[in-house]
Amino acid sequence: MSFIARLKGIKRIAALIAVCVVAVALTGCGASLTFYDYTENGVRYNEYELRIDADVAASMDDSATADGDGKPYTVQRYFYELFTGFGYELVGAELSKTQYSVRYRKPLMGESDLYRYGQEVVFVTDYTENPFVRTYFVTAPNPFNGVRKAYEAIEPLQSSTMLERIKNGVVARDEYNELVTVFPSVRDAFPYLKDADPDGLLLNYSRVGSKRMESSGTVARTDGKNSEYVFSRYFDDAQTTVDFEYRRPVPYGWYLTALGAGAVTLAVFLIITRAKKTKTTLLDRFPYNPEEYRDYDNNLPSNLY
Repeated sequence: MSFIARLKGIKRIAALIAVCVVAVALTGCGASLTFYDYTENGVRYNEYELRIDADVAASMDDSATADGDGKPYTVQRYFYELFTGFGYELVGAELSKTQYSVRYRKPLMGESDLYRYGQEVVFVTDYTENPFVRTYFVTAPNPFNGVRKAYEAIEPLQSSTMLERIKNGVVARDEYNELVTVFPSVRDAFPYLKDADPDGLLLNYSRVGSKRMESSGTVARTDGKNSEYVFSRYFDDAQTTVDFEYRRPVPYGWYLTALGAGAVTLAVFLIITRAKKTKTTLLDRFPYNPEEYRDYDNNLPSNLY
Protein backbone atom coordinates (compact mmCIF):
# COMPACT_ATOMS: atom_id res chain seq x y z
CA MET A 1 0.00 0.00 0.00
CA SER A 2 1.38 3.43 -0.95
CA PHE A 3 2.14 6.12 1.60
CA ILE A 4 -0.66 8.31 0.26
CA ALA A 5 -3.13 5.46 0.58
CA ARG A 6 -2.11 4.87 4.18
CA LEU A 7 -2.64 8.54 4.95
CA LYS A 8 -6.28 8.46 3.88
CA GLY A 9 -8.63 8.05 6.79
CA ILE A 10 -6.33 9.61 9.39
CA LYS A 11 -8.28 12.07 11.56
CA ARG A 12 -8.50 15.70 10.31
CA ILE A 13 -6.30 17.87 12.55
CA ALA A 14 -3.31 20.12 11.76
CA ALA A 15 -0.59 22.42 12.96
CA LEU A 16 -0.52 26.18 12.98
CA ILE A 17 3.24 26.21 12.90
CA ALA A 18 3.02 24.40 9.60
CA VAL A 19 2.79 27.81 8.05
CA CYS A 20 6.30 28.66 9.12
CA VAL A 21 7.62 25.21 8.39
CA VAL A 22 6.45 24.92 4.86
CA ALA A 23 7.24 28.53 4.10
CA VAL A 24 10.88 27.72 4.72
CA ALA A 25 10.85 24.16 3.49
CA LEU A 26 9.96 24.83 -0.09
CA THR A 27 11.48 27.19 -2.55
CA GLY A 28 8.50 28.58 -4.36
CA CYS A 29 9.37 26.43 -7.34
CA GLY A 30 5.88 25.16 -8.05
CA ALA A 31 4.86 25.28 -4.37
CA SER A 32 2.25 27.14 -2.35
CA LEU A 33 0.94 27.14 1.18
CA THR A 34 -2.57 28.24 2.15
CA PHE A 35 -3.46 29.08 5.74
CA TYR A 36 -7.12 28.80 6.76
CA ASP A 37 -8.44 30.45 9.94
CA TYR A 38 -12.00 29.43 10.87
CA THR A 39 -14.34 28.33 13.66
CA GLU A 40 -16.24 25.05 13.65
CA ASN A 41 -18.70 23.99 16.36
CA GLY A 42 -17.42 26.74 18.60
CA VAL A 43 -13.76 25.72 18.21
CA ARG A 44 -11.26 27.87 16.35
CA TYR A 45 -9.01 25.99 13.94
CA ASN A 46 -5.97 26.83 11.90
CA GLU A 47 -5.68 24.65 8.82
CA TYR A 48 -2.95 24.51 6.20
CA GLU A 49 -2.77 23.17 2.71
CA LEU A 50 0.57 22.54 1.05
CA ARG A 51 0.70 22.08 -2.71
CA ILE A 52 3.77 21.06 -4.70
CA ASP A 53 3.93 20.50 -8.43
CA ALA A 54 4.32 16.79 -9.12
CA ASP A 55 7.53 17.25 -11.11
CA VAL A 56 9.08 19.29 -8.26
CA ALA A 57 8.11 16.65 -5.70
CA ALA A 58 9.57 13.97 -7.95
CA SER A 59 12.86 15.89 -8.24
CA MET A 60 13.00 16.25 -4.47
CA ASP A 61 12.42 12.52 -4.05
CA ASP A 62 15.09 11.70 -6.63
CA SER A 63 17.67 13.74 -4.71
CA ALA A 64 16.61 12.56 -1.23
CA THR A 65 19.14 11.36 1.30
CA ALA A 66 18.61 8.40 3.65
CA ASP A 67 18.20 8.19 7.39
CA GLY A 68 20.54 6.33 9.74
CA ASP A 69 18.90 3.03 8.82
CA GLY A 70 19.46 3.61 5.13
CA LYS A 71 15.81 4.38 4.36
CA PRO A 72 15.48 7.28 1.89
CA TYR A 73 13.28 10.24 2.69
CA THR A 74 10.39 11.21 0.47
CA VAL A 75 8.37 14.43 0.40
CA GLN A 76 5.46 12.63 2.03
CA ARG A 77 7.53 10.96 4.69
CA TYR A 78 9.60 14.04 5.54
CA PHE A 79 6.67 16.36 6.24
CA TYR A 80 4.66 13.64 7.93
CA GLU A 81 7.47 12.94 10.41
CA LEU A 82 8.09 16.62 10.88
CA PHE A 83 4.50 17.41 11.81
CA THR A 84 3.82 14.33 13.89
CA GLY A 85 7.05 14.97 15.76
CA PHE A 86 5.35 18.08 17.14
CA GLY A 87 2.09 16.32 17.89
CA TYR A 88 0.19 17.29 14.75
CA GLU A 89 -2.13 15.01 12.88
CA LEU A 90 -2.94 14.80 9.22
CA VAL A 91 -6.16 15.96 7.58
CA GLY A 92 -5.61 14.29 4.22
CA ALA A 93 -3.19 13.96 1.33
CA GLU A 94 -3.45 13.41 -2.39
CA LEU A 95 -0.98 12.73 -5.17
CA SER A 96 -2.03 13.23 -8.78
CA LYS A 97 -0.19 13.43 -12.07
CA THR A 98 0.19 17.17 -11.67
CA GLN A 99 0.34 17.88 -7.94
CA TYR A 100 1.00 16.64 -4.43
CA SER A 101 -1.18 18.23 -1.75
CA VAL A 102 -1.47 17.71 1.99
CA ARG A 103 -3.57 19.34 4.70
CA TYR A 104 -3.13 19.67 8.46
CA ARG A 105 -5.20 21.34 11.12
CA LYS A 106 -5.19 21.86 14.86
CA PRO A 107 -7.43 23.62 17.41
CA LEU A 108 -5.91 26.94 18.32
CA MET A 109 -5.02 26.92 22.01
CA GLY A 110 -3.23 29.95 23.34
CA GLU A 111 -0.74 31.87 21.25
CA SER A 112 0.01 30.37 17.86
CA ASP A 113 3.56 29.76 16.72
CA LEU A 114 2.84 31.69 13.55
CA TYR A 115 2.06 34.82 15.52
CA ARG A 116 5.29 34.44 17.49
CA TYR A 117 7.21 34.63 14.23
CA GLY A 118 4.86 36.72 12.13
CA GLN A 119 1.89 38.98 12.88
CA GLU A 120 -1.35 38.35 14.69
CA VAL A 121 -4.39 39.17 12.58
CA VAL A 122 -5.94 41.99 14.60
CA PHE A 123 -8.26 44.21 12.59
CA VAL A 124 -8.45 48.01 12.90
CA THR A 125 -11.62 49.68 11.63
CA ASP A 126 -12.06 53.18 10.18
CA TYR A 127 -14.92 54.69 8.21
CA THR A 128 -16.12 57.56 6.06
CA GLU A 129 -19.73 58.58 5.58
CA ASN A 130 -22.18 60.76 3.72
CA PRO A 131 -25.80 61.43 4.80
CA PHE A 132 -26.90 58.08 3.41
CA VAL A 133 -24.06 55.52 3.53
CA ARG A 134 -21.19 54.76 5.93
CA THR A 135 -18.22 52.96 4.35
CA TYR A 136 -16.08 50.87 6.70
CA PHE A 137 -12.41 50.07 6.03
CA VAL A 138 -11.07 47.08 7.99
CA THR A 139 -7.32 46.38 7.93
CA ALA A 140 -4.98 43.90 9.62
CA PRO A 141 -1.34 42.87 9.05
CA ASN A 142 -0.79 39.79 6.94
CA PRO A 143 0.08 36.93 9.36
CA PHE A 144 3.15 36.05 7.29
CA ASN A 145 4.77 39.44 7.93
CA GLY A 146 8.06 38.87 9.76
CA VAL A 147 8.31 35.10 9.22
CA ARG A 148 11.19 35.43 6.74
CA LYS A 149 13.08 37.71 9.11
CA ALA A 150 12.58 35.21 11.95
CA TYR A 151 13.87 32.40 9.74
CA GLU A 152 17.02 34.31 8.82
CA ALA A 153 17.68 35.05 12.51
CA ILE A 154 17.72 31.38 13.58
CA GLU A 155 21.07 30.36 15.03
CA PRO A 156 22.85 27.07 14.12
CA LEU A 157 21.78 23.98 16.08
CA GLN A 158 18.53 25.55 17.26
CA SER A 159 15.75 23.00 16.79
CA SER A 160 13.12 23.52 19.47
CA THR A 161 10.51 24.85 17.04
CA MET A 162 9.36 23.70 13.64
CA LEU A 163 10.80 26.80 12.00
CA GLU A 164 14.18 26.03 13.55
CA ARG A 165 13.96 22.35 12.73
CA ILE A 166 13.19 22.93 9.08
CA LYS A 167 16.30 25.08 8.81
CA ASN A 168 18.70 23.17 11.06
CA GLY A 169 17.24 19.71 11.49
CA VAL A 170 17.96 17.94 14.77
CA VAL A 171 21.41 16.91 15.91
CA ALA A 172 22.57 15.11 19.04
CA ARG A 173 25.80 13.87 20.54
CA ASP A 174 26.54 10.17 20.54
CA GLU A 175 28.51 8.17 23.07
CA TYR A 176 31.72 9.55 21.61
CA ASN A 177 30.48 13.12 21.98
CA GLU A 178 30.21 13.42 18.22
CA LEU A 179 27.36 15.33 16.60
CA VAL A 180 25.03 13.08 14.67
CA THR A 181 21.94 13.97 12.64
CA VAL A 182 18.70 12.72 14.16
CA PHE A 183 16.47 14.50 11.68
CA PRO A 184 17.80 16.40 8.64
CA SER A 185 17.02 19.95 7.63
CA VAL A 186 14.91 20.18 4.52
CA ARG A 187 17.92 21.15 2.39
CA ASP A 188 19.94 18.23 3.75
CA ALA A 189 17.07 15.84 3.19
CA PHE A 190 16.58 17.07 -0.39
CA PRO A 191 19.78 18.36 -2.00
CA TYR A 192 17.60 19.43 -4.94
CA LEU A 193 16.74 22.46 -2.78
CA LYS A 194 20.33 23.40 -1.93
CA ASP A 195 20.56 26.31 -4.37
CA ALA A 196 16.88 27.16 -4.52
CA ASP A 197 15.65 30.61 -3.50
CA PRO A 198 12.71 30.47 -1.08
CA ASP A 199 11.50 33.95 -2.07
CA GLY A 200 9.19 32.48 -4.69
CA LEU A 201 7.12 30.35 -2.33
CA LEU A 202 3.53 31.54 -2.63
CA LEU A 203 1.86 32.09 0.74
CA ASN A 204 -1.91 32.44 0.94
CA TYR A 205 -3.99 33.59 3.89
CA SER A 206 -7.65 32.57 3.65
CA ARG A 207 -10.47 34.15 5.61
CA VAL A 208 -14.25 33.77 5.36
CA GLY A 209 -16.47 36.84 5.32
CA SER A 210 -19.71 38.24 3.97
CA LYS A 211 -20.01 37.97 0.19
CA ARG A 212 -21.16 41.62 0.16
CA MET A 213 -17.73 42.87 1.16
CA GLU A 214 -15.02 44.15 -1.13
CA SER A 215 -11.47 43.03 -0.44
CA SER A 216 -7.85 43.39 -1.50
CA GLY A 217 -7.83 39.58 -1.72
CA THR A 218 -9.40 37.38 -4.33
CA VAL A 219 -12.62 35.41 -3.96
CA ALA A 220 -11.83 31.69 -4.00
CA ARG A 221 -15.35 30.39 -3.47
CA THR A 222 -18.80 31.51 -2.38
CA ASP A 223 -21.12 29.56 -0.13
CA GLY A 224 -24.50 30.99 0.82
CA LYS A 225 -24.02 34.41 2.39
CA ASN A 226 -20.24 34.07 2.77
CA SER A 227 -17.20 34.06 0.55
CA GLU A 228 -13.66 32.81 1.02
CA TYR A 229 -11.17 35.64 0.48
CA VAL A 230 -7.54 34.72 -0.25
CA PHE A 231 -4.64 37.12 0.32
CA SER A 232 -1.47 36.09 -1.51
CA ARG A 233 2.14 37.11 -0.98
CA TYR A 234 5.61 35.57 -1.16
CA PHE A 235 8.11 34.36 1.41
CA ASP A 236 10.00 37.63 1.60
CA ASP A 237 10.36 40.69 3.82
CA ALA A 238 7.36 42.56 2.42
CA GLN A 239 4.89 44.05 4.89
CA THR A 240 1.45 43.41 3.43
CA THR A 241 -2.07 43.86 4.79
CA VAL A 242 -5.43 42.10 4.79
CA ASP A 243 -8.09 44.63 3.76
CA PHE A 244 -11.87 44.57 3.68
CA GLU A 245 -14.43 47.23 2.78
CA TYR A 246 -18.18 47.19 3.34
CA ARG A 247 -21.09 49.64 3.53
CA ARG A 248 -23.99 50.24 5.90
CA PRO A 249 -26.91 52.70 5.55
CA VAL A 250 -26.96 55.82 7.74
CA PRO A 251 -30.49 55.95 9.28
CA TYR A 252 -30.81 59.70 9.90
CA GLY A 253 -30.06 60.53 6.27
CA TRP A 254 -32.80 58.25 5.06
CA TYR A 255 -35.20 59.54 7.74
CA LEU A 256 -34.65 63.15 6.62
CA THR A 257 -35.11 62.13 3.02
CA ALA A 258 -38.36 60.37 3.85
CA LEU A 259 -39.65 63.44 5.75
CA GLY A 260 -38.64 65.74 2.93
CA ALA A 261 -40.28 63.52 0.35
CA GLY A 262 -43.44 63.43 2.47
CA ALA A 263 -43.53 67.22 2.77
CA VAL A 264 -43.09 67.69 -0.97
CA THR A 265 -45.84 65.15 -1.68
CA LEU A 266 -48.22 66.94 0.70
CA ALA A 267 -47.47 70.33 -0.85
CA VAL A 268 -48.08 69.04 -4.37
CA PHE A 269 -51.33 67.43 -3.24
CA LEU A 270 -52.59 70.70 -1.72
CA ILE A 271 -51.67 72.69 -4.81
CA ILE A 272 -53.47 70.27 -7.12
CA THR A 273 -56.52 70.14 -4.86
CA ARG A 274 -56.81 73.94 -4.72
CA ALA A 275 -56.35 74.29 -8.46
CA LYS A 276 -59.32 71.98 -9.06
CA LYS A 277 -61.74 74.13 -7.00
CA THR A 278 -64.12 76.52 -8.99
CA LYS A 279 -63.38 80.15 -8.19
CA THR A 280 -66.39 82.43 -7.41
CA THR A 281 -66.65 85.77 -9.23
CA LEU A 282 -68.22 89.08 -8.18
CA LEU A 283 -71.30 88.32 -10.30
CA ASP A 284 -71.92 85.11 -8.30
CA ARG A 285 -72.42 87.22 -5.23
CA PHE A 286 -75.26 89.51 -6.67
CA PRO A 287 -78.84 88.63 -7.73
CA TYR A 288 -78.52 90.78 -10.87
CA ASN A 289 -75.90 92.42 -12.98
CA PRO A 290 -75.69 96.05 -11.85
CA GLU A 291 -74.20 97.14 -15.16
CA GLU A 292 -77.09 95.68 -17.11
CA TYR A 293 -79.93 97.28 -15.06
CA ARG A 294 -78.38 100.56 -13.91
CA ASP A 295 -79.99 103.90 -15.02
CA TYR A 296 -77.07 106.21 -15.28
CA ASP A 297 -79.34 109.27 -15.47
CA ASN A 298 -81.21 108.66 -12.25
CA ASN A 299 -78.77 106.32 -10.63
CA LEU A 300 -81.62 103.89 -10.25
CA PRO A 301 -82.40 100.58 -11.84
CA SER A 302 -84.44 101.12 -15.00
CA ASN A 303 -86.99 98.47 -14.20
CA LEU A 304 -88.35 100.47 -11.28
CA TYR A 305 -90.25 102.86 -13.64
